[in-house]
Amino acid sequence: ICAPGKLDGKRRLVKLLKRDARVLEANTLKESDLKTYFQKYAHQEGLVFEAGVFDELLIKSNYDFSDTLTNIAFLKSYKTDGHISSNDVREAIPKSLQDNIFDLTQDVLLGRIDLARDLVRDLRLQGEDEIKLIAIMLGQFRMFLQVKILASKGKSESQIVSELSHYIGRKINPYQVKFAVRDSRNLPLAFLKEAIRILIETDYAIKRGTYDKDYLFDLALLKIAHKKP
Repeated sequence: ICAPGKLDGKRRLVKLLKRDARVLEANTLKESDLKTYFQKYAHQEGLVFEAGVFDELLIKSNYDFSDTLTNIAFLKSYKTDGHISSNDVREAIPKSLQDNIFDLTQDVLLGRIDLARDLVRDLRLQGEDEIKLIAIMLGQFRMFLQVKILASKGKSESQIVSELSHYIGRKINPYQVKFAVRDSRNLPLAFLKEAIRILIETDYAIKRGTYDKDYLFDLALLKIAHKKP
């Protein structure tokens, strides 16, 4: 018998099962347990990671067991000597949509509009919808805004992780916060709020069908790039 979810231990049938059958629980691994497991596994596979690079691998894999296993296989095939650098992780592991949106955000913030347009065109060819792209970008800018506010109050990175995890209701990856603190350091609060406003208004306009969604999304990127001080 395979029973997804948590069994109600108060029910008579469940009590009988626990009494007369062997019950195996398949729970999602905690991040610390996942990291420990794959550190041992990678060592057995002959892989040696430079400082901090193993955490990059886990972030790229979204702390997912299957994705981490697959990405370690990619790295093993890519780097025959087993020495893994940050560049190896970037080159060997296919980019996720989250990675591409991160690159898109960086291109917009740095004023690389031509690169941003090229990336958006590629994402459209892959079948990605503007509403989804906006949702992910909104998540990034909100993270920037939240860590900026907490950092301005003198909170440490660990305190920011704790407070955001409590606020959102799930554990925030410490490295996401670390990168957000770094990337938002030179971005004024007023700009971050404006970028969020532009994305929300664009999302609303697309859903209303005011104009062509490709045009509206491209215009939003230009507005954000123009607003950056």
